[in-house]
Amino acid sequence: MHSTTTLAFFLTCVGFLCSCSSPTQKNPIHTITPGMILADVEFLSSDEMNGRHYRSKEGKLAAKYIADEWEKAGLVPLLGKTSMYLPTNDMRDSPNVAAMLQGTEDTYILITAHYDHLAPKRSGKDRIYNGADDNASGTAALIAMARVLGELHTKYKASIVLVAFTGEEAGLVGSEHFAKSEPIPMRSIKALINLDMISRGDANTIFLEGSSGAPRIALALSNANKEIGLTIVRGKHPDWLYRSDQQPFLELGVPAVFLSVEDHEDYHQVTDHADKILPGLAAKTTKLTLLAALELAHPVP
Repeated sequence: MHSTTTLAFFLTCVGFLCSCSSPTQKNPIHTITPGMILADVEFLSSDEMNGRHYRSKEGKLAAKYIADEWEKAGLVPLLGKTSMYLPTNDMRDSPNVAAMLQGTEDTYILITAHYDHLAPKRSGKDRIYNGADDNASGTAALIAMARVLGELHTKYKASIVLVAFTGEEAGLVGSEHFAKSEPIPMRSIKALINLDMISRGDANTIFLEGSSGAPRIALALSNANKEIGLTIVRGKHPDWLYRSDQQPFLELGVPAVFLSVEDHEDYHQVTDHADKILPGLAAKTTKLTLLAALELAHPVP
């Protein structure tokens, strides 16, 4: 059910993105390309990153890579913070990483993904769990969105916050700490969209969970999809809501949804390599998420 007012508002958002371009300047949303996604996935899931375990030097290197890219894009730390790094209570852990495009009001739209994966196997010819789809793909989406946000020249009422969580694979360590420590008051978060595995399966299909409990987010995603054209499968796996980083926020009453693909033969295997991902699917999902977030953040007239 899409009202005329809602549709007009969405078209205003899309129109703004188009207005960012001159005949010689590319529309910022279209700077999100499969090649951009693939390049970041290849780096994050390379053998040199050794699986990005949350208690490894490579996990900390991944956090630095994310923060550096966000800083280059022009995003800033959360209010009251001097760094994008948000440590957990255990200094052995790599940190959460958070940055934002600041809005005019004390409300927030969060886009999240975990960047950690698994420690190497103790033996075997291939010991490294590269984690290309899980979840270098979602992390690459956050990096791509930061680059677009840095090119926008309008104000939004809500701040758009990107969070790369640590320790998801160890039991939601980073997201649990973020939700409990509240670097952003939970009551001020109007929407959260979590991305975890967005680059395998059918080339034009993404799965959405949590939409029945977050109708405003679901509507924004539906509006955005008029531009993107993905097949969105809704409500097929409600158990997924308790398997990734949206869970601690849902338990505290934050409206949240989860975008993912079906589990596949390389899920949590050493064969989850970058050459198996579908960069086009990840790029479309990235654009979908960003357009929805921009609608939810409300441009300032």
